[in-house]
Amino acid sequence: MTTVQIADAERLLFTTEDAAARLGIHRSTLYDLIRSRKLKIGARRLVRVSALEEAIQLLEEETAA
Repeated sequence: MTTVQIADAERLLFTTEDAAARLGIHRSTLYDLIRSRKLKIGARRLVRVSALEEAIQLLEEETAA
């Protein structure tokens, strides 16, 4: 069996632990973002890179307001 190594920059989905680490926030903060619908997730709680980018943009807009 061959194991494929994928760099974080190339990954399309992240576990909640990986997504929190990528954002530099605690996992409970990530769950707060999910509950408040500022971060969209799938049924398996894998987080799309584009969803991380959207969440960052929303947070930046909130702090700028």
